[in-house]
Amino acid sequence: MLGFGISDDRRAAFARLAADLERIFGGRFVALVAYDTRHAAAFADSIGVADLAAAARVADGWARLDLAVPLLLTPVEFRRSLDTFPIEYGAILRRHVVIAGTPPFDGAAVADADARRALEVLAKGHVLHLRAGAMATGGRASEGRDLIAASIDPFRALIANAARLAGHPADADEDLAVFGAARLSLPVDTIRGLLAIAVDTDFDPSAVMPVYLDAAERLWQALDRHEERAR
Repeated sequence: MLGFGISDDRRAAFARLAADLERIFGGRFVALVAYDTRHAAAFADSIGVADLAAAARVADGWARLDLAVPLLLTPVEFRRSLDTFPIEYGAILRRHVVIAGTPPFDGAAVADADARRALEVLAKGHVLHLRAGAMATGGRASEGRDLIAASIDPFRALIANAARLAGHPADADEDLAVFGAARLSLPVDTIRGLLAIAVDTDFDPSAVMPVYLDAAERLWQALDRHEERAR
């Protein structure tokens, strides 16, 4: 599996998290894997309320290390919910660094059909979020900019996952723009422009929102058609 670049400082921070979890779970501790520079998944054979209480007592220390509270699972839970969270777990399987222990990943895989269904749900949810947000802004430009900028990373992730399912994995924005334009029958400059939006970008939300909504709706429709053909 592909990992990601992790600095010595980040690895040391995760090692501190692993040491805390090993003290909490003792012999029940299975593994800790990092899947980005702040987030990790922890595995233990059993998880009880007392374990959560013990973790709560040291969680502020994790925050001081700029670490999020870890995703906490038993190996059985992980394997039995691969079909329920295929996008999230698939990302962990593809992109993780083992910090401690042996993760329960041998033979674990996400089925393409499960990933497609989950991605369709996320894509439709993205459309609904944009529609509701566009109404809630009341036409106020600053709120419209915030809505659009805050939702671009999830939109980028949707295109990246769609590309991966299509057998064209891509991480760079330019590659995603080319794939998205071809898949959604839109000019590449349209997708390129959307992916270039950031929180501090100055743009007219009243001009961007119709284009963005059209692209988001086309993405959902493409995934929906794919699912229909698979049935």
